[in-house]
Amino acid sequence: ILAGFVYSPNAAAVAPLSAEAHVPMIIMNGAASVLTTLSPYVTRSSFTLWQAAYPLGQWAARKYKHAYLLSADYTAGHDAEAAFEKGFVGGGGTIVGRVRTPMSAQDYAPFLERVKSDKPEILFGFVPAGQTATALMKAYSDLRLADAGIRFIGTGDLTPEDELPGMGDTASGMVTAYHYSGAADRPANRAFAAAWHKAYGAQSSPVFTGVAGWDGMDMIYTAIRAQQGKLDPDRTMAIFAGYHTDSSPRGTISIDPQTRDIVQNIYLREVRKVDGQLVNVELETIGTAVKDPWKVFNRK
Repeated sequence: ILAGFVYSPNAAAVAPLSAEAHVPMIIMNGAASVLTTLSPYVTRSSFTLWQAAYPLGQWAARKYKHAYLLSADYTAGHDAEAAFEKGFVGGGGTIVGRVRTPMSAQDYAPFLERVKSDKPEILFGFVPAGQTATALMKAYSDLRLADAGIRFIGTGDLTPEDELPGMGDTASGMVTAYHYSGAADRPANRAFAAAWHKAYGAQSSPVFTGVAGWDGMDMIYTAIRAQQGKLDPDRTMAIFAGYHTDSSPRGTISIDPQTRDIVQNIYLREVRKVDGQLVNVELETIGTAVKDPWKVFNRK
């Protein structure tokens, strides 16, 4: 079984090989919707950008009328942009501008200057989680877009738990949509967080990549147990297609047997300081048992 794949382009390169070799493959991060269509031996334990950005667009359209889109110029960024736009415009909103940033970008000030001059009510953004997200948040703060009345929202990639300490108060109040928060108050997540802290220290917070790996390994163990250790690739994929659990740290999850993609809740979150530490606090569920919207729309 192949497992991992942080970036969508890497997963896209390997998927055809999994089809040729008949080797099951679990994507534990890469979030471009198309990935599971590239091979019948691919499934996913993470999320798709459409799952997070589409319901966020619907939510935003109920509060704002004008949005600007900023996205990293690669497959996942294109998905995030298209998903938010479909949800936002479908809800009556208007897109007043857009910009795609190169993957090599380190300074986001030139791109945000364009946003500031167009004066949208909100800026929707997507860049890969990590130091890239911190650089974007810093540019947003340095250019004082909040003071100009421009609210910044995005997928949870913008405020990953491991980057929040470096972002500092710049991130406070940031609203995102995502399938998981390390601060979620669910019994399964409290147990997961306790195990995480034991392994990595009390100051380390569980992250979305960790929970996708955790659930992906549960899928693998489920297939191994069901076949008593003798793995047949087609039988393994059938077991993955029927996977369901109520005990994931993120809530109830399953695999859609038609698409081999994950089905899960999407939460609206806000960065707040809790016990002196910045965390993503889940405010409400804005999508229950969400199938990948891109596949739903493309099946029609």
